[in-house]
Amino acid sequence: MSRSKRHTPKCGICKCDSEKSDKKIWHQRMRAAIKQYLHATNFDEKLPPHVKEVSNVWAFGKDGKSWFNQKNHPDLMRK
Repeated sequence: MSRSKRHTPKCGICKCDSEKSDKKIWHQRMRAAIKQYLHATNFDEKLPPHVKEVSNVWAFGKDGKSWFNQKNHPDLMRK
């Protein structure tokens, strides 16, 4: 991949390269919450867990993505 290039000029805001570990933890919590819901005795009283009950996307490593000028930053266009 020595010559690979980005197609869109945007990248993550923070230094965190990947959110893989954050997503792994989130999926573990979601599976545990669903398992707990399924083992409940009365399904009529409680709804299945919602994504926002289990995780907070603002607590992940990256704070989102931002656009940059590819002419001013050609080094960021390289993968």
